[in-house]
Amino acid sequence: MISISSDTCTGCGACERVCPRHIPEVVSTQSDRSAAQVSPLRADLCMRCGHCAAVCPVRAITVHSLAADEFKELEPNELTESQVLRLLRQRRSTRRYEDRSVPRDVLDQLAIAAGASPTGTGSMSNGVIVADRRELIHPLMNQVYAAYTRLGRVLSIPILRQMIALKVGRRTLCTLVRFVMPGVRWYIRWWAEGVGDEISRDCPALMLFYGPGDEPMVEENCTLAAFHAILMAETLGVGTCFNHLIPPVCNRDRKLRAMLGLATDERVFACVTMGYPAIQFRRVIPRRCADVRYLEAEDVAVGGVFQKAGG
Repeated sequence: MISISSDTCTGCGACERVCPRHIPEVVSTQSDRSAAQVSPLRADLCMRCGHCAAVCPVRAITVHSLAADEFKELEPNELTESQVLRLLRQRRSTRRYEDRSVPRDVLDQLAIAAGASPTGTGSMSNGVIVADRRELIHPLMNQVYAAYTRLGRVLSIPILRQMIALKVGRRTLCTLVRFVMPGVRWYIRWWAEGVGDEISRDCPALMLFYGPGDEPMVEENCTLAAFHAILMAETLGVGTCFNHLIPPVCNRDRKLRAMLGLATDERVFACVTMGYPAIQFRRVIPRRCADVRYLEAEDVAVGGVFQKAGG
């Protein structure tokens, strides 16, 4: 996965310290100088995260799956604490959009921001599907509404409801019955009556974030990518809403999967609807953590004997 130039390496050890699996290791060479080399015992544990190449002061490390010329030098971060906090506090979910499209160069910026998100495995296997015209979104949503109509019928039959509980778990079933379907039943009615699309909120564009269904951390990776796009959209004046009604249908409806071009092993894990806000918020909505708790020494004492963290 990586190679280290013994001629260039200074043996500073930064790559060894930054690697969570200690794949680069500093050793003494035949010329009696220190240099890093790839551990033969742990080489196959490389996650291709690129951290080793990013910290090397002399560019002695090559990550073969990443383009060397894209390891750009860091620039000063000019954002202040108050600016970041203001962005986070003032950002709101947008559920009413103006009747105008989002330019593709703006959508490209959001996709670039999504691609810059961290991943739990170093993987770059996540993808983004963009629908940026209502004539594309409408047939997708028609399938979504058809799927929820079928689900509503199934949930009305006790024996089938029990079968769903066995398949997806009682917690998911309760979420469907108590939270999702009460609202969706109205959305289905309004869609059928031509009132509007309250699932996608008649958005002019949406992004679906997908990846290999059996890959570790793939759902978390897609969620992080989606929120990177959301934050970038906020700086560009584009309103967004994280939508969790659409992905489950994308994964279960065969016709919808075919329309999206999803491979057999690919699943959609996140969806963001977007467009220019039709309604402007005027005030910050007060939100805070339910609890913020700092652990103290007595909190981690077991049986009167203090246990060191990690011990």
